[in-house]
Amino acid sequence: MEISSNDLKAKLLSEFESIRNNKFSGNSKSLENIRIEAINSFASKGFPTPKTEEWKYSNINFINKNSFKLQTEKPTFDLVPGDIDKFAFNGLFENLLVFVNGFFAPELSKIISAKKITIKSLSDGIDDNYELTEHYLGNNSNLSDDAFTSLNTAFFNDGAYIIVPDDILDIEPIHLLYINDVRNSSVWSNPRNLILVGKNSSVRIIETCQTIGNNAGFTNSFTEIVQRPFSNIDYYKVQNDLGNLFYIGTTQVHQESDSVFNSSTISLNGSFTRNNLNTNFKGEHSEAHFNGFYFLDKNNFVDNHTLADHSFPNCNSNELYKGILDDTSHAVFNGKIIVRKDAQKTNAYQSNKNILLSNDATINTKPQLEIFADDVKCSHGATTGYLDKEALFYLRARGISEDNARALMLNAFAADVISKINIPELRDNIKKQVAERLKVEDDIYFCSFLTD
Repeated sequence: MEISSNDLKAKLLSEFESIRNNKFSGNSKSLENIRIEAINSFASKGFPTPKTEEWKYSNINFINKNSFKLQTEKPTFDLVPGDIDKFAFNGLFENLLVFVNGFFAPELSKIISAKKITIKSLSDGIDDNYELTEHYLGNNSNLSDDAFTSLNTAFFNDGAYIIVPDDILDIEPIHLLYINDVRNSSVWSNPRNLILVGKNSSVRIIETCQTIGNNAGFTNSFTEIVQRPFSNIDYYKVQNDLGNLFYIGTTQVHQESDSVFNSSTISLNGSFTRNNLNTNFKGEHSEAHFNGFYFLDKNNFVDNHTLADHSFPNCNSNELYKGILDDTSHAVFNGKIIVRKDAQKTNAYQSNKNILLSNDATINTKPQLEIFADDVKCSHGATTGYLDKEALFYLRARGISEDNARALMLNAFAADVISKINIPELRDNIKKQVAERLKVEDDIYFCSFLTD
C-alpha cells in the first residue's frame, strides 16, 4: 500500500526516537550527536521532490510504494557460502566482505590480507578505535544537502572499515558485496563504509549489490574515503542485479597532495539506481578519473551525479560516462566541476556520450562548469544519438549481418570505458556480461572485445 512522503517521514522520525536511547548512544555522545544532527537535517528538509534541482529527474516514489522494513537489528539468515558463489568474479583472488541487509556476515566473508591492513566491520572498528573513527565519520559529508545521506548517518549500523597503513602496495582486491535478503519481506538497509589509505599506498576496491528473493530491496549506502599523499585507489561499482533492487549510493572522497583516485561505475541492471560520486581536492598535484558505462533496457533507471571540487592548484580531473539505452529505459547524467579561486593550473575535462536504441528511451544530461580561477584548462560536452547508419552500412557491405554489425559498433562504443578497469578478471567478466546482452557471436566476442 502506498503511503505519502509526509507519513513515511513521520514514521522514520518516530523510529529514530524509539531506538535512539538503547542502540545509538554508544561509548560517546559525539557519535550520537552526529546522528541527531543528521535526523534533524532530514526532519527539516524531508525527501527530495521534482522541484529539488539535484533530484529533478529521479522519481523516488518507489519508497512510498513499497513497505520497506528498516533494518535496525542484525538479521538471522540461513545463507551459506555456496549461496553467494554466483556473485563472485571467476578467477579473482580477493578479500570478500559480505553484508546481509546492511550487517557484516563473517561466516560468508573471506579476508586474506588481514596481516597487512585492517579489514573488519565498521561496528568493530568503532569499538576498537573509537577516536579514529569518530574523527573521520561524517567529517567529509554535508548532511544538509541530501536526505539520503542524512538517513544513512542517522540509521547506519554496520559496513566496511578498511585502514591501509603507509607504504603498502601489494594488496589483493577488496570486494564489498551487499546482499538484500528479501525472501520474507522488503528491506531497507543503510550500510556505511570508512576507508583510509596511507601515504604511498594503493588499494583496489569493488562494490556490488545483489538481491535474493522476490520482494523489493532498497540499499542506501554511504562510503567515505580519505587518501593520504601519494596514495592510489581504484574504486569499482558493478551494478547488475534483479529488477526488484532500488539503490542509492554516495561515495565521498578526500584527496590529499599527489593522490590518484580512479573510479569506474558499471550499471547493467536494476530498477532504480542513483550513484553520487564526489571528490574534494585537498592538496596539489592530485588526480581523479571518473569513468562510467550504463547499458539499460526495459524500464530501468540510472542516475549518475558527479562532483569534482578543485580547491588547490595543479590538480587534474577527467570524466567519461557512456550509455546505451533501449526500450523505455531512462538515464540521467549530471556532472559538475568546480574550480575555486585558488585552484590555478587546473585541468578538468568532462564528457557524456549516449546511444539510443529505441525511440522510447530517455536521457537527461547536464554537464556543468563553475570556474572562479583564470589560469585553467576546462571543457565539457554531451552527445546523444542513434547508431551511425553509414558505419552500419559499411560493416554490412563486408558480409557482416545487421545484428553482428550493431554488436560490433556497440562493443567499440563501450570498450574504451571498460578497458580502464585494472583488474583483469573483473574487466573480462564485465565484457562477457555486455557481450551476452548484445548476443555477440563467439568469434566476434573473442577477436574484437576481449582484445585490449
